[in-house]
Amino acid sequence: MSSAPQIKRLAKPLLQRHNDLIMATGNIMAYLPVTHWNPYIRIHNRPKRGNFTVDWWVDTRFEPGHYAFISRIGACSLIGRSLKYRPRGRTGLFEWDDPTMPGDFIDQVEARILPVFSSLDTLEKTIAHLRAHQHNSFAEHPPWKTLMHVALGEIPAAQAEWRNVMHNYVPRTTLSDPSRNYVYDQWCLLTEPLMAGDRAALARLPHGWEAENTIGTNLEPYWRSTPFPLEHTHWGMVG
Repeated sequence: MSSAPQIKRLAKPLLQRHNDLIMATGNIMAYLPVTHWNPYIRIHNRPKRGNFTVDWWVDTRFEPGHYAFISRIGACSLIGRSLKYRPRGRTGLFEWDDPTMPGDFIDQVEARILPVFSSLDTLEKTIAHLRAHQHNSFAEHPPWKTLMHVALGEIPAAQAEWRNVMHNYVPRTTLSDPSRNYVYDQWCLLTEPLMAGDRAALARLPHGWEAENTIGTNLEPYWRSTPFPLEHTHWGMVG
């Protein structure tokens, strides 16, 4: 059996129990609704080894970039268990020939993943989770940090963060491949509206990037375009 049907059969009982999960691709279950962030579960099958791994991710969807709808710009964690390896303290995989595996797979997803997903019901909570997550490789990346402040309407903090690096973000000054140039030039667009404290212009940037990352993908039918906290907060604004 190829990977996709095997994974689909494994996931079917879980999908039947939770109408906020969909099979977005052959090995990825996305958690609904899709808004400014996108929690999902990935099943990585290794049929030649007789096992698979399960990891879960929480992405924000409003960064600039040419990527598929699953970006992995966010935080991830690995679950799993193995009767073979557990006595030696090893986890992080499931074995296909373990008769207790299908039930345990559901139990672990329901106990360890879905409660996290359901708790992230606002952008504020999601960004707080991502900022603190040990496996978020972007947590200290200045553009990412700046954009999170922007999305939350934390304009003074965003200005302070960006002021330290904006001299490195001047349009059309990179010498790399076209896709990287595009992302770089998009980040450069933050400077003028951010330093002017122009919330309306700032809001158009993440809205546009989010739409670009979603429209035309398998997630578009489930996407809800909603205002950012930036658009609701007017206190603490500086020019």
